[in-house]
Amino acid sequence: MVKINLLPWREIQRKEKQQRFLILLTCSLIIVLFIFVMIHIYIANQQSFQIQRNTMLQYEMTMQDKNISAMNILDAKTKQIISKINDINMLQKTRLDTIGLLNKLAPAMPSTVFLTKLTRVDHEITIEGKAQSSGALSEFMQQIENEALFQVPIIEKMKTSDDASIENVKTNDNFQLFTLHFQQRNKN
Repeated sequence: MVKINLLPWREIQRKEKQQRFLILLTCSLIIVLFIFVMIHIYIANQQSFQIQRNTMLQYEMTMQDKNISAMNILDAKTKQIISKINDINMLQKTRLDTIGLLNKLAPAMPSTVFLTKLTRVDHEITIEGKAQSSGALSEFMQQIENEALFQVPIIEKMKTSDDASIENVKTNDNFQLFTLHFQQRNKN
């Protein structure tokens, strides 16, 4: 029988298989490397996009903070203006009350009582002045008490004047200084 040597054919087939394996391995490595590079590029793009979004959000937050502070300033100015408007409205409402107060006090005051200071805070009225006698001051207080617009007056202090001015020495007047408090009633 004829002897056929199959060794070289097997050897060639083994080398071809090995070569195909190396080519497939190289192609696989190239594909895996390509996939890793693409994943890296994708992640880098996502990070860059997120950084841009974060930067834009920080800018918008800064702008909103500026808008909020501007709105707070405007709110404070608005409250201040509203307060001024309310004060003006209150003054407009009490303007006639002040005129009425003076119109009621003038006829009630005897000729020997002189007012030096009249202060009004809300409905509390304080009068400082001079009177020639206690009787004149009592008459003034009685007139205030009889007015429906006022409540009972209270004397806070009363003292004899130590004023030795030329006018007082010539006329021999000794005035009594007084401070008087009373409330103005509401017109309800």
